Amino acid sequence: MRIVLFSLLVCLLQGCSAIKLGYNKVDDLAYWWLDGYADFSKSQSEKLHVSLEQLLRWHREQELPAYALILQQAQGLVSENMTPSQVCSIWDAVQTRSDVLAAKALPALTEVAMDMSARQLAHIERQWAKKNATWQDDWLKGTLAQREQKRLDALVNRYEYFYGDLNPAQTKLLQQQIKQSPWTPEWGWQDRLQKQQQLMTVLRTFQTQTPTPAQAQEALKTVYQNWTSTTAGPGFEMRQRLMQQACANTAQLHNSTVPAQRLKAAQRIKAYVNDVKDLAAP
Repeated sequence: MRIVLFSLLVCLLQGCSAIKLGYNKVDDLAYWWLDGYADFSKSQSEKLHVSLEQLLRWHREQELPAYALILQQAQGLVSENMTPSQVCSIWDAVQTRSDVLAAKALPALTEVAMDMSARQLAHIERQWAKKNATWQDDWLKGTLAQREQKRLDALVNRYEYFYGDLNPAQTKLLQQQIKQSPWTPEWGWQDRLQKQQQLMTVLRTFQTQTPTPAQAQEALKTVYQNWTSTTAGPGFEMRQRLMQQACANTAQLHNSTVPAQRLKAAQRIKAYVNDVKDLAAP
C-alpha cells in the first residue's frame, strides 16, 4: 500500500524522460504493484482503478505546481554552498507534499483494506516473505566491507546522476559518511519487519472487528505516521537522526563540488522543473 502514497513523488525523481512517460501511467503502475501483493478481486480492482485515476487527476491539477516550486527552490540553492538546514528545508517540503498525497489517497485505500479477505492477507505475507529474502540477500549477507561497498556504489550512482563524475576525494568523503552513519542493515531489517507487522495487525483487525470507515482510516493513518514521522511514533528518534545526518551529508558533498558539477546539477533540476510544468499544463 505504501507505493500509492509515494509512487507519484518517486516518478518525479527518476529522470527527465521518465517523468512524462511514467507520470501519465503511474495510476496503472501503482495498481499492478498493489495487485501483485493483494491479488484483488474483480470488484476491488474496478474500485481501485477508478480511485487511482481520480487521485492522479487531482495530483496533476493541485500538486504538481507545488512540486515545481520545490524544484525551483532547489535549483536556486545548488549554485552556492548549502547548509544542512537548507537541505532539510527541501526535504521537509517534499515530506509535506507526501503527507498531503497520503491524506488524499487514504479513503480509497481504507475502503479496499476493509474489504480484504483472509486469503488476500495470507497472499500479502507470502509476497513479503519473498521480498524479505531478497532484502536479506542484498543487505545482510557478505562482509562489512562488502556491505559498505554496496552502499557506496549506490551513493556514487545517485550523486553522479546529478553532478557528473565524482572525483576521488568526493568518493572518499562518501566512504567516511557511510562509516559514520547511524543506519545499519541490522536496524534496517528490524525496521522493515516492524512496519510490516504494524500494517498486518491493522488489516487483521478489520476482519476480527467492525470499525467504521472513519475508525479504519484513522488506524491506517497512524500506520503511515509511524512509518514516516520524525517527531512522534515508534522509532521516530532514529528516523529524525537519519534525516539530520542525511541533510548534513548532502550539504557536505555538495559543498565539495566544483562549478562544473554544480552547473550540471542546476541543469538537471531545471529540466525537472520544465517537465513538471508541462505535465501540470491544462
